Amino acid sequence: MPDISSSSFLNQVQVPRASAATSAAASASTASASADKTKQLGKQDFLKLLMAQLQNQDPTKPMDDSQMIAQMAQFSALEATQGLQQTIQQSNNVQTIFQAGALIGKYIQANESDGTSTTGAVTGVDFTSTNGVVSPTLQVDGKDVDYSNIVKVSSTPIASSGA
Repeated sequence: MPDISSSSFLNQVQVPRASAATSAAASASTASASADKTKQLGKQDFLKLLMAQLQNQDPTKPMDDSQMIAQMAQFSALEATQGLQQTIQQSNNVQTIFQAGALIGKYIQANESDGTSTTGAVTGVDFTSTNGVVSPTLQVDGKDVDYSNIVKVSSTPIASSGA
């Protein structure tokens, strides 16, 4: 099979020069971080690449059917994995929302990054979403407290540590 990476067709349509395996590893490692969608292979990119392979193959030595089927199976598995990752993230978001909401009316202690400690009753929750990940911020006695800083939860008032 001829090398199509330098084909003028590929240069015209600007198909990203990355293998499906490389893209899968990259997307898996950056799934929760901000990912540049233009650098990932999509379904259309795969179909363009497959068409280029078929158009530029040597007629006397056509592409092996098993190779083509293997590529299609790998791409299908990649799509399924990406879909599963999105479903898991959505499930985590729902769980986080319920857990943070359940803290309303409870007393918490949170250790802040500056070394101080905040204690008091949770009166509300705000949610922000960054790259599909929900992050709650609790309102405790008029102050915003990051959900990830909570170290103690109680149904009765918590004595301040005096920080």
